Amino acid sequence: MDCLDEINSTYPMKEPACHHPLDQLTAKEITRVANIVQQSNPDMNIIFNTITLKEPSKELMLSFLGWNTKESRVNHIEREAITIVLEKPSMKCYKGVVSLDFDLLKTFKCVPDVQPLLTTDDMFEIEKIVIADKGVIAECRELGVHDMSMIIADPWAIARHSAYKDRTNRLAQALMYMRTCENDNQYAHPLDFVPIIDIGLMKVINIERIKPRDSQFNRPKIPLQNHNYLPEFIGEENFCKDLKPISIQQPEGVSFKVDGTVIDWQNWNMKISMNYREGLVIHNVSYLDGEKKRPLFYRISLSEMVVPYSDPSNPYNRKHAFDVGEYGLGLCTNTLNLGCDCLGSIYYFDAVFNDHKGNPLIVPNAVCLHEEDNGILLKHTEYRTNASYTIRSRRLVISQIVTVANYDYGLYYYFYQDGSFQYEVKATGELNTHVLAEDETPGGYGVIVAPQINAQSHQHLFTMRIDPMIDGINNSVCQVETSGVPYPTGHPNNIYGNGFQTKTEILKDTIEAQKSYNLNTSRFWKIINENYIHPYSETPVGWKIYSHHQVILLALDDSVVAQRAGFSKKTLWVTPYDEDQMFAGGFYCNQSDGNDGVEKWAKEGQSIRNRDIVVWFTFGITHIPRVEDFPIMPVEKCGFYMKPSNFFIRNPSIDVPPASIRLNCSKIANKKQKRKI
Repeated sequence: MDCLDEINSTYPMKEPACHHPLDQLTAKEITRVANIVQQSNPDMNIIFNTITLKEPSKELMLSFLGWNTKESRVNHIEREAITIVLEKPSMKCYKGVVSLDFDLLKTFKCVPDVQPLLTTDDMFEIEKIVIADKGVIAECRELGVHDMSMIIADPWAIARHSAYKDRTNRLAQALMYMRTCENDNQYAHPLDFVPIIDIGLMKVINIERIKPRDSQFNRPKIPLQNHNYLPEFIGEENFCKDLKPISIQQPEGVSFKVDGTVIDWQNWNMKISMNYREGLVIHNVSYLDGEKKRPLFYRISLSEMVVPYSDPSNPYNRKHAFDVGEYGLGLCTNTLNLGCDCLGSIYYFDAVFNDHKGNPLIVPNAVCLHEEDNGILLKHTEYRTNASYTIRSRRLVISQIVTVANYDYGLYYYFYQDGSFQYEVKATGELNTHVLAEDETPGGYGVIVAPQINAQSHQHLFTMRIDPMIDGINNSVCQVETSGVPYPTGHPNNIYGNGFQTKTEILKDTIEAQKSYNLNTSRFWKIINENYIHPYSETPVGWKIYSHHQVILLALDDSVVAQRAGFSKKTLWVTPYDEDQMFAGGFYCNQSDGNDGVEKWAKEGQSIRNRDIVVWFTFGITHIPRVEDFPIMPVEKCGFYMKPSNFFIRNPSIDVPPASIRLNCSKIANKKQKRKI
C-alpha cells in the first residue's frame, strides 16, 4: 500500500474469548439480548430502539481496575445490557435490563411520557412516509415537481411543538429538498414546507408552509441552479495540478500497544469503548509517572450537544438539534477510509449497534487510532553560542467521524507527550439551507449563500462529561482568575502600576459551581486533589481545564431551547457522582421539556468538595455562515484542553529524544542550498 500501512483487518469481526467489563456488546450478545426480550414478551410487537452495554457500577469497576486497594479485588462482574424498546402500535416505551451471564430479563418496565432517540431505521421510514404522502405530493406539484424520486426529506426531531406539547405521540418533522439528478446537492434546492409525522401512526399529520417574511410573493419558486462539489460534477480536468504527494511513514512501526481496546502510549494508559449514544468513550485514563501509575480520569465523553438556529419564526424555532440525545453519535458513525480520514499507520476498531428488529449492525473501522507529528513540543536557542535544541511533538489520536443529516463532525481525543489532553471537534459537511422568495431577505437571521438560498446563523454547543480521579476518587474544583492588583500606581503595594495576581477559589457546592467564562480575567478552572500537596508549589495537585472556544447560548433563558438545553447556559457545572446522571440533557432527550438534566441536578446545592464528582464543561462556536461555506463547508474547529497544573515534579516530556533529520528524513526543497546534517 505504498506509504500507507493498514495494521489490522476488520473483516470478519471476531468474538473475544473473554470480555472486559467495559467492552461494547458483541454482535452475538445483541442477538441474545433481543431473543431474551422477545421470548419474555411473546405477545408484544417490539421495536428495538436500543440494545447497549449496561456499564457496571463505578464501585465494582474501581475494584476490578485495581484502584480500590482497601478490599479484595473484584475479578468478575456480571455482564448486563440495557434495552429500550417501543411497543407497536401504541409506541409505549419500555426499559429493560438483561443479564448475559444468566440469559435473564431482570427488569422490564414501561416508562411513561418519554420518547427515545430517533434511529437510522426511523430516518428511512420517515422519509418513505413523507414522499408517499398525498399532501406532500400536492405541495410538490404546486411547486412544479411531478417526479417524487427527485424529492429529499431530511427527518428532524420535532423539539417541542406548540400544538403537540406532551410526549404521548412519537413525532418528527422533515425539512424538504429536491435534486435535479442523481447525487445532486439537494441543499441547493430547498422547498418551502415542513411535514409533521406521527411515527406511530406512520403518516403525515400536518404540513406547515413557510410564509416569506418580507416579500410580494405568497410562495417562493424552487431555486434550480446546481451547486455541487462531488468529483463527478467538478470534473477531474478541473482539479488543481500543482499539489505534490505527502507521505506519512513509520518504517519501524507504531509506538502504541493495543490489548483488546486498552491502549498504552508514552506513559499513557486508557481503554476505549463505543456506544450508540455518546459514540467514542475514553475510560480509566492513567499516567505512568516514573514507577508510579497515577489515576487521572475514570471516564470522558461528549455527553450532549445542541445546535440552536437563530430565526425565531415558525417552524425555525424548532430547529435546535440535540445530536447526541436525539440521534445518537454512535448510530451516526462513519466507516473510516484509509488514506482519507486518517493518514499513516492506522489501527481500526469496529462498532456494533442494533437495528429495529434486534439484529446486530456492524460499523467497520468506526474508530481510528494513530500517531501524528504536531510541530514543535519545546525549543530553546542559546543566543550566546547559537546552539539550538528542539524536540518535536507527537500526539496519539483516537477519533471517530459522524454524519447527522447535513452536518459532519470529526471528534478527536488527543494525548500529548507533555502529559496534556485535548478534545477537538472538526465541523464540516453542508449548511442547512432554506428557500427565499426572489425578493426576500434573511431578515438578519442568516446569509444568502447563493441566489434564493438562505443559510441561517446558528450555534454548536458541546458539553463534555468528565469523571475525574486525579490521584484518587475524591476531587474538588477551583476557579482561577487573574486581574490587576487593587492598588493605584504609587501605592506601596503597586509603586509602578504593573502589578497583577491570581485569585483561586475552591467551589463548595453545585450552586457555587455554575460558572461562565470571563475573558477579562482569563478565567479557567482546575480539578484538584486537596489530599495531595505539591512539594514545590505548595498547592493541591491538579489539572487545568480551559477552552479557546467558549461561547454562551444566545437564546433567551425562557426560550424553548434554553429550557431543554439548560446545560448550555453555563461553561462549567460540577455535580456529585451519580451513575444515573450520564447525559447533560437527560436520558430521554427526544421531545423533552427540560425537566431532566444537569441544570436541574445542580439546583439541589449539594456539596462537591473533596468527594467523587463529575465536571460538565461546555464549549462551542457561533456560526455565521459565509458564502465560502457553500456548497460544502471547510472544517471549523473548536474544543478544549486539560493540562497538568502542579501535578508532575517537572516537565514530563524532557525525556523525549530531540528531533533528528536522520529519523524524519526531511529534505531541502531549494536544491541550490547546501544540505546540512
